[in-house]
Amino acid sequence: MSIKKPTTIALTVDVEGEWFDLPGEQGSFDVNKVLTAVENLEMLLDRTEFRIGAKIPITWFIRCDDSVAITTGEASGLLQLLDRFIRRRTNMGDEFGLHPHLYRFSQGGWVPETNPDRQREQIERAAISWERYFGLMPRLSRMGEAVMNNTLTACLDKLGIEIDSSALPDRKRCDSGFQFDWTGAPTSPYHPSVEDYRQPATNSEPTHRLVEIPFTMLPIMGPQDKEPIKRYCNFAFRPDLVKNAAQAIKNPGNFIAVVHPHELLLSDHQHALIAHNPTSLEENILNFSSIFGNLEFTLLTTCPGNVDK
Repeated sequence: MSIKKPTTIALTVDVEGEWFDLPGEQGSFDVNKVLTAVENLEMLLDRTEFRIGAKIPITWFIRCDDSVAITTGEASGLLQLLDRFIRRRTNMGDEFGLHPHLYRFSQGGWVPETNPDRQREQIERAAISWERYFGLMPRLSRMGEAVMNNTLTACLDKLGIEIDSSALPDRKRCDSGFQFDWTGAPTSPYHPSVEDYRQPATNSEPTHRLVEIPFTMLPIMGPQDKEPIKRYCNFAFRPDLVKNAAQAIKNPGNFIAVVHPHELLLSDHQHALIAHNPTSLEENILNFSSIFGNLEFTLLTTCPGNVDK
């Protein structure tokens, strides 16, 4: 009699500014709201761990970029303000990764930076600031708004990033300020081709050393949708939407899930997908347990199925 393997979940957290609809809102943010949201999330994690009787290791992606520098005085400003939190979570076994958002200030407002060379320069500045804080260059990265191109992939690889987790397999958006294209990207971890960051390198192609670990995409049917759309597995989404999507998955395998701390705060803002309710994280995890059975939580770096680095 075979024993069913547990369903593995790597829960990641993107620590960034409060935003609701459009990425341009990320250019400026209230630092105190970010800190409050992170503190709230820690309490929610403690409660959820008590309910499920298991530790949930977290991979935290924290903003470190030009707009953070404008807001706090240094690109590593959020890292410094979260210093006690970072030390405490590190001692608990958590890990941390670089999470830059690429904007430029133009005509009195923030707009996405779309020039690949200027994007590369921003990433290099962010990595240097990260090194000044941690004493080491970042090993993990996740690009804000899933932005990626061949120039950025080459830059991350050159900087020594071992794992990037930005891919949204088969999603593409060039509207409302979103600028990303992951058309044809696989759902499993892969070494990106130098010729096309969205594809694994073939035997005849040059390859990057870093591993791209895609988000798990769920077929979510929002109230405004005519049919399900593959969206990333976000445990801050409305639990009924996530539950319906999870029940449609026949072979769960490994999940790469995410939450943004501000999405778990109560809010007057109404969103079609995000619950803005502190209980959504716990409810989504409990629903996964009821659907898939035994759950095993892991760090992104140790998630089963990763290709050899």
